[in-house]
Amino acid sequence: MHWRVDELSERDIYKLLVNTVLPRPIALVTTCDANGGFNAAPFSFFNVMGSEPPIVALGIEANPDKLDGLKDTARNIAQSGEFVVNLVDEALVYAMNVCAVDFPTEVDEISVAGLALATSLQVRAPRIAESPVQLECRQLTTLLIGPKRHLIIGEVLHLHIRDDIVDEHLHIDLDRLDLVGRLHGNGWYCRTADRFQVPKLNLENWLQMTRNTSS
Repeated sequence: MHWRVDELSERDIYKLLVNTVLPRPIALVTTCDANGGFNAAPFSFFNVMGSEPPIVALGIEANPDKLDGLKDTARNIAQSGEFVVNLVDEALVYAMNVCAVDFPTEVDEISVAGLALATSLQVRAPRIAESPVQLECRQLTTLLIGPKRHLIIGEVLHLHIRDDIVDEHLHIDLDRLDLVGRLHGNGWYCRTADRFQVPKLNLENWLQMTRNTSS
């Protein structure tokens, strides 16, 4: 089946995209507001977009219930120019889900979720201590993509990885990392424990394989 996107409803476009572009990494984003308060919210429209410079991208939907149309995360980033991406392992899933609740502004979802904060080294926004990987970021630019979507581009300034996950050669233990990915529908996630390896090919490898197959 196929569709012209301009003939689909907004809801159907969302449904088809989030049910097929899978799995998506999860950023539990912490920010600091203008009064020094802290906020945490998860986003799965997120990924790393490069390493030189190290770039991350966040897609954040508008909030029509707010006067400025911004979710707290987008507003705080616009005001402070900083944020922290905290990656989510399986142990963090429940607390992450609590942070997704649309609490009133005066409610501290970080405390409600039972999370501990750690001081960042280069930005004012705190880190989630329980997260296995934390990326301190500064905002490079924010693009308004249509009336309902902000695309925030950030540069990673400081990288924290839990000691038992990385060794002195910068090798990552994926089993200890234990990240989860966002899937489709209402509350579906996946683990990263089920893996397989396909070694990368160069031209010489490919030519050799082709010769072996044809002989």
